Amino acid sequence: MTDPGRPRDRAAHRAERSGPSSKLLLWAALAMAALLLLVAAILWFPRNGDDAASVSPTDGAGSGAATGTGASGEANDDAQAPVVVGHANTRAGTWSAVLADPAVELGRPSEDAGTRGLISRALWEAQDDRANRSATDEALKLRARTEGDAAPVLAAPERLQQLADHPSPEAPASPENAAVAAGAASGGPQPNATVVTRAQWDEYHSQHPDTPLVASTPGDRPAADPPAVDDDALKQALGQWAHLAEPFHALVAIDVSGSMGAPVSPDGATRMDLTKAAATTAVTLFPEHDALGVWAFGHRLDGDKDYREITPVREMAAPVDGVTQRERLAQDAQALSFVPKGYTGLYDTTLAAFRKVLDDDAPDSLKTVIILTDGIDQDPDSQGLDHLLAALESEQDPSNPVRIITVGISQDADEDVLRRISEATGGTSHIARAPEDIQEVFVQALTGS
Repeated sequence: MTDPGRPRDRAAHRAERSGPSSKLLLWAALAMAALLLLVAAILWFPRNGDDAASVSPTDGAGSGAATGTGASGEANDDAQAPVVVGHANTRAGTWSAVLADPAVELGRPSEDAGTRGLISRALWEAQDDRANRSATDEALKLRARTEGDAAPVLAAPERLQQLADHPSPEAPASPENAAVAAGAASGGPQPNATVVTRAQWDEYHSQHPDTPLVASTPGDRPAADPPAVDDDALKQALGQWAHLAEPFHALVAIDVSGSMGAPVSPDGATRMDLTKAAATTAVTLFPEHDALGVWAFGHRLDGDKDYREITPVREMAAPVDGVTQRERLAQDAQALSFVPKGYTGLYDTTLAAFRKVLDDDAPDSLKTVIILTDGIDQDPDSQGLDHLLAALESEQDPSNPVRIITVGISQDADEDVLRRISEATGGTSHIARAPEDIQEVFVQALTGS
């Protein structure tokens, strides 16, 4: 085998087939929807060695500016407590439900006291078992991952004026499951409410006494119920939010070896059918500012190389031959097919994908390689696992690291090998040894368990 790429000096740029079964398509779509959240769950930690607590939120001067000394920018006083503003009182029962509602527009928490207050109270509700912890965590991840994607992030006065100028229909009852907020990733519901501090609302109301907007709290409870979470927990959440709000730069390498043609259900649907349906669904879920590309890999797919580029990594909204990158990815996913009697060139592909993303000029993005495979390395000319692990560790860029997520999609996947590959880069590995295991595996990834 040829050496899968050589590392470059990085100083310069740091500087449907859905398958025959509709049931299969359903859990394939659910699995890949959860894959987006898997990525968020895996990356739900501070980057670049920074302590999450080092994030220092600074709400701007003027109305609603922080008067307390805590991370939330408040001292649990009524003036700095959050309120939900809309054309009707909120029907949410908890702050966690407000957080999960994609029709509620928020500010950037590092700059917006109302949004910080919302997050703080939602975290406290989860700690006190007033709200589901995993659902609250999921809502935070989704909010962070889609920040500014559907529309620019506005300051509190602008959000209030926008609501007054553009009334929206009354929202449905707040979603019980935070996954509904995923709609915000690609043009979800138009905002019909926002969250600001009581002081910001009072100032706006004094300047616009005839406004149709009203302010309320979940369950009409007083400002101090629930209280704000402790400063350390909030600082950690704000650091994680800032981390996840960065653009996602990912290369997905999909196994197309002969074993991907194995049937996985009585009606004859194959592993490849499942993968194609899942990939097609996945490309609809990534925000516009994310960049995604696809490789296929097997054994000697491109000359001596075990891998072949299918779609280069580009932003999802980038134009490509008259379509967008998102549309191109969907088309290319449908064109994937397994190679009969093809082997799995896992190690060389993994290192080549790692080096490619490592060298990509994306200094402010979350660099990730996602490997989906149903087997083990079968390339007799491969560099070997030990060489791969050593290269991953020695070539890593601590200031802008690439993390590898491995997903084993059958009982043939080598769990230990995939885990070691991921752990060498600070990533994680997930295994679904049978089709019926996939949903459970991705739910575990979704909740970070």
